[in-house]
Amino acid sequence: MSSRAVRHALVLLLFAALTIAWTWPLLPHLRDALPGHPGDNYSFVWNLWWMRRVLSTPGLAYLRTDYLFYPFGTTIADHPHAALPAFVAATLLRSESPAAAQNTLLLVYVFANLASMYALAWSITSRHVPSALAGVVFGISPYIAVHLLGHFDLVAAWPLPLYGLLLSGATRRRSIPRAIAAGLVLGATAYIAYYYVVFLTAFTIVYGLVESRAISVANGPRAATRVVRAGRIAVLVLACLAAVTAAAIAISGGGTLPLGVAHISARTPQNALSVMWLAIAIWLILRWRPVVVVNVPVFARAVLIGICAFATFVPVAAPLIREAARLLMRHEYVTQQYFWRSAPHGVDLLAPFLGHPLHPLMHAFSAPAYAAIHADVVESIGWLGVTPLVLLVLTYSAWAREEGLRVWRAVAIVFAVWAAGPFLTIGGADIGLKLPAILLRYVPFVANARMPGRAIVLVYMALAVLIASGLSRATGRLRSTALQWLLIALVVFEYWQAPIALTTLDAPAVYAALAHAGPGAVCEVPFGIGDGLGGVGAQDRRVLYYATQHEHPLVGGYIGRMPADAADRYARMRVAGSLLRLSGAGPVPAAPDTREDAAQSPCRYLVVHRSAATPALLDYVTSLRPTLMVSSGDDALYRLSTR
Repeated sequence: MSSRAVRHALVLLLFAALTIAWTWPLLPHLRDALPGHPGDNYSFVWNLWWMRRVLSTPGLAYLRTDYLFYPFGTTIADHPHAALPAFVAATLLRSESPAAAQNTLLLVYVFANLASMYALAWSITSRHVPSALAGVVFGISPYIAVHLLGHFDLVAAWPLPLYGLLLSGATRRRSIPRAIAAGLVLGATAYIAYYYVVFLTAFTIVYGLVESRAISVANGPRAATRVVRAGRIAVLVLACLAAVTAAAIAISGGGTLPLGVAHISARTPQNALSVMWLAIAIWLILRWRPVVVVNVPVFARAVLIGICAFATFVPVAAPLIREAARLLMRHEYVTQQYFWRSAPHGVDLLAPFLGHPLHPLMHAFSAPAYAAIHADVVESIGWLGVTPLVLLVLTYSAWAREEGLRVWRAVAIVFAVWAAGPFLTIGGADIGLKLPAILLRYVPFVANARMPGRAIVLVYMALAVLIASGLSRATGRLRSTALQWLLIALVVFEYWQAPIALTTLDAPAVYAALAHAGPGAVCEVPFGIGDGLGGVGAQDRRVLYYATQHEHPLVGGYIGRMPADAADRYARMRVAGSLLRLSGAGPVPAAPDTREDAAQSPCRYLVVHRSAATPALLDYVTSLRPTLMVSSGDDALYRLSTR
């Protein structure tokens, strides 16, 4: 074995040890716990169980199920279905429980994140230690850490650097086979994480345009006409007036200005600030008068690589595309409806300075800091670490002028702006500066990737490349191998999160009894439905994990995007409608269902959690005169009459 191969093997062994340590104590709890707090983590275990059910039951299709939202069912095409990992769990990991298989996959994800980023950096630097540092910066970044709390599909970030490796090779060498391989990775990503397909599509566009130099921007003629000079003065005056107006509103609290028969309400300074930023942007355009030049032949060559990649992607992702088209034609495609002010926020400009919210030492001040600016630590994570930022500064002269790195500088900038969200926030305050992400809600399918802060994963990837490249070209002490290993240790320390939070799994006796009961759907009491956009009634996601134990269809349930009319459908059903209303979804019905009505209910079984149910809900269950099958502790299993 060559010395190069030995060094690669040693780095991979280091990554394997780091994976176990960074996720500790997950390894000894593969079968009895899940990372994170009770919530979305249960959904991914259900995905794995559902794939096993589909593969063992002729006639079932993975992308559509009536084992959730029974009896009308739901699509899971616009849900984080993780079909590819689920298939692996249903085949290679068949001997393990769904929970153990999911945890095993998570360990594989973290290792693959480290290894794939290492491979990308190695392809650029041909240096082991700087590439290992890049692997650490990306592979165990705070972004990965916070999503390990429950968004398991986003932990599988390894397709991003793998796709970057293949696309860069295809672009530099004009290699059609590499472009096809990139398309295969993109197609596989569609069965792992929807967000990453969106991000990789944008990455392809940015990479192609920058690497090929198909589009260039130059300054216009220096001599400004009288009209241009007058325009600059006018917009500068407008910017000043808008700034004064915003300050006045902020100080006074605003008010209502009568304007003839109409009234103008100005109670927040954001609109005035937006006018100010717009005027400044116009002034900059008039000042530099940029000219955009498109090199058509070069642009055509850049498009060819992208066409090859996406031509491969389409047949691979055809089942998902076909299901999405069917949903659109039936007007069943569900996405969030929001306006400019109500759009999800991105990464706050202060986030890179707030520390790691899951770090054993930083948590004490980082978590309260995020809370103080009303930022979600999962969706607004921005901590890059002190060591990586210092390295970026120290190696600036090495990576800032390197021609071959211009595409990674562009990727870092584009995705940082995307991650900042629809408007720039500083310390939780909207400063009125609208950003390009505000327009993404009008782009089909991209609109459903509604959390802009997740785009920071590409920022980590680009920064990892820049740091590795800068370190490999550095002079003086930074070239010391011992110092570079010390830098890796410092980044590991800054990104540390172990021991991670775990949700303990249980196996209540009522579900063991239900597993041996006859066919029929289950209603959990309290009853509820929900998705990533909200829900009605009870919102206990544990029922998804319990469904993998009893293997009966669930009336109601929780999914990434539930059918838009699910609440109305259940409200019209016997028993299910009453359970939903009595579980907090609306007023109590004037004429509750009777035992005879129960025969028309979609529920064959009721699992009642007594301590979580209100007295009115328990009285209603009693009024149905169900047959008690099992009572164990706080839980009871009932069977409803079918006649």
